[in-house]
Amino acid sequence: MISDKKAQIIARQIRSPLADTTYALAPSQSVLLLLKAGRGKIDGEPDGLRFDAPRAMWLSSGRRGQLRLTSGSRGEILHLNDSAVARALPATALGDELAQMLRRDLSEPLSGHEERMTGWMRNLREELSGSEPAAEIAGEHLLSLLLIQIWRIARKQRPRSSAATGGLVQNFVQLVGLHLRDHWKVADYATALGVSRDRLGSAVRRSMGRSPQAYLHEALVREAAELLTNSGLSVAQIAFRLGFSDPAYFNRFFTRTQGLSPGRFRRKMASRGTSPTSFSAWP
Repeated sequence: MISDKKAQIIARQIRSPLADTTYALAPSQSVLLLLKAGRGKIDGEPDGLRFDAPRAMWLSSGRRGQLRLTSGSRGEILHLNDSAVARALPATALGDELAQMLRRDLSEPLSGHEERMTGWMRNLREELSGSEPAAEIAGEHLLSLLLIQIWRIARKQRPRSSAATGGLVQNFVQLVGLHLRDHWKVADYATALGVSRDRLGSAVRRSMGRSPQAYLHEALVREAAELLTNSGLSVAQIAFRLGFSDPAYFNRFFTRTQGLSPGRFRRKMASRGTSPTSFSAWP
């Protein structure tokens, strides 16, 4: 067992050739399981949920009981607390979508993804057990890759939603994750989604309680707040990274939305001596 006590990541390799293996499911932890061989069952479920390899499973926090794997099972397993998950999520609109996805359980076939994902899990265990510089940062990046891959698998497995069946807002959020720093206009998103600007605006307001433009501004502010709090980049560098061609305009934009300049925001966060540790702990 390999554990990062600060971030509360516990990584194990699953090798149970002779007997069943059980893992406790703690309410305060999520579990990421990559089962390459064998079968499993979750005790404590009304019908005793069963599954077969090859499979990727995400068990969200709040669950109790036991995860039981049969003899001969092979794979990798991670136990993660909310802080570890939050730190691994990108500070983008995609991070919002990932956070929403990870609030529910997922179970998807792993076929075609075993080697890539088990390689990342193995590398994560090695980072947690070693003493290399920046091992914690490397571990967070590996966890980010794993969470994004789970999202990709889940996205491919479910039927593509159309605008008429409620997938419009979800597709909008996905596009924002790709093009936020390109500073697309709302009309650009509407064109890419094949709907009118009014149709997109109505759907986003019904789902999110705010306009598409407000959502875009919030996403930019969220990325800026993350970089100001947790990076050593200058304000001008952050402006360019977020797609602003003029740092002065970025300064005015941030000040108008947050009520204080980027420099004052950074000093305020530094004086607190803390950084965001949850999906919504900013600023």
